[in-house]
Amino acid sequence: MGILFTLTSFTCTAPFVGTLLVMATEGNWRWPLAGMVAFSTIFAIPFFVLALAPQIVSNLPRAGGWMNSVKVVMGFLEIAAAMKFLSNADLIFGWGIFTHQAVLSIWIAIGLLLVLYILGVFYMPHDSPVQTVGALRILLAILFLAITVWMVTGLFGHSMGEIEAFLPPPAQESIPLTTLDSANTAQGNPQWILNDFGAAEAQAAQQHKPIFVDFTGYTCTNCRWMEANMFSRPDVREAMSHFVLVRLYTDGYGKVFEDQQRMQNTRFGTVALPLYALLTPQGATIATFPGLTRDPQQFLNFLSKAMGV
Repeated sequence: MGILFTLTSFTCTAPFVGTLLVMATEGNWRWPLAGMVAFSTIFAIPFFVLALAPQIVSNLPRAGGWMNSVKVVMGFLEIAAAMKFLSNADLIFGWGIFTHQAVLSIWIAIGLLLVLYILGVFYMPHDSPVQTVGALRILLAILFLAITVWMVTGLFGHSMGEIEAFLPPPAQESIPLTTLDSANTAQGNPQWILNDFGAAEAQAAQQHKPIFVDFTGYTCTNCRWMEANMFSRPDVREAMSHFVLVRLYTDGYGKVFEDQQRMQNTRFGTVALPLYALLTPQGATIATFPGLTRDPQQFLNFLSKAMGV
């Protein structure tokens, strides 16, 4: 359990642990020590609590036919979760298979299969046929059906809100190397320079605009949330129109991405994602904003620090 827990959580904790390790290599041992103690404590708490309270474990419901149904439902959910990690690999290697629409379609199919399974329309080899559909099964079927219908609207352009963070980005952002995000420009959104900081500096000097640097990752869930739910807000989009926007991916495969990660670490002292930086047209740092925020005003206040520069 501990090994599986570590493997499934590693992609989200790597930026945190990586930053601590970088600090340790630079001779700072206090923060890395405190961070690793906190990191290991969180991972150990579930097992520690179960070890202290064996009576709680013994009082858990006994296994039976219902347990097999739970395992099947969890198996479907695990397949849905696997799409997130497969889409991460797809983005990095550029396969173009597990796209935004493809993953959403797979989730919809899994949702429909779950509804049919819970209602007893089909069952697995080790299941007992469902004789009666109780209230609990009906409630679960309604819940999964409602979620599935809601996800169908995402196929037609409706924002998935929180779920957008776990989906691959739109097609125009999944291309590892391109100078200008022309698809966004055509839709009237602010244009982004992708993976080319030099081009952003040249454009900023020419237009006398400050630079907004988005250090992001193809596998970064918080980055996707910010792009889908914060950057898309009309007030934030209007504020960002006053900047030269450059998006630098740091977790891709190749020298470009390694150089961009090294730049982030050397200049700003962290490899954690997302990281947003405001620079003057000459390239001097004005302010940085690490991580995710759900407060639009906080992010707008950050952007305002470069107004008039």
